[in-house]
Amino acid sequence: MADDIWTQMARYRQIKVLPSGLRVLLRPLNSEDTEGLVDLFARADPRDLERMRSNPADRQVVERWVSNLDLKKVFPLIAIVNNRIIGEATIEFGEQFQRHLGWTWIFLDHEFRYQGIGTLMLKTLKDIGCQVGLHQLHALIPADQIQLIRATEHLGFKNEFTYRDYSMLPNGHTLDVVVLVFYIVDHIGEF
Repeated sequence: MADDIWTQMARYRQIKVLPSGLRVLLRPLNSEDTEGLVDLFARADPRDLERMRSNPADRQVVERWVSNLDLKKVFPLIAIVNNRIIGEATIEFGEQFQRHLGWTWIFLDHEFRYQGIGTLMLKTLKDIGCQVGLHQLHALIPADQIQLIRATEHLGFKNEFTYRDYSMLPNGHTLDVVVLVFYIVDHIGEF
């Protein structure tokens, strides 16, 4: 992945007008976005936060994310409506023998769900993955989020397998997690 592709990715911008007339700007997170990201996760439902790998409701977590930005390791894409961050999606890039893989994560403010913004963000991550030379994008989704799994499959991700008891909630209950893969480069049939 050449450095100039990363310069292009840092300047990435997409504006989409939804059927409702809502204008959504997608762009990479930058060093000026700490307060907007803190505000986004402050509005989050605690049930959403308990399913995340780290606690973005903790301001220090968000500050660490913003201060350690390195688009070659993690590409954080934000969705902005009326100068307010309403969603964040990332590709976490693999290294060494997994350098062809990326893992996707998405969080969208409850107020803006079911309007096509999450779909737009995931499509954008797929495009970015293609542009930077990935072969696969992986999405790990709790098995009880059936609508999200179906929407991800509709975008071309294949439901490959399920980890049993992969995640644990604060109350000790475990969740199965479905692994969905979007094959940018598919080697099926090659030998």
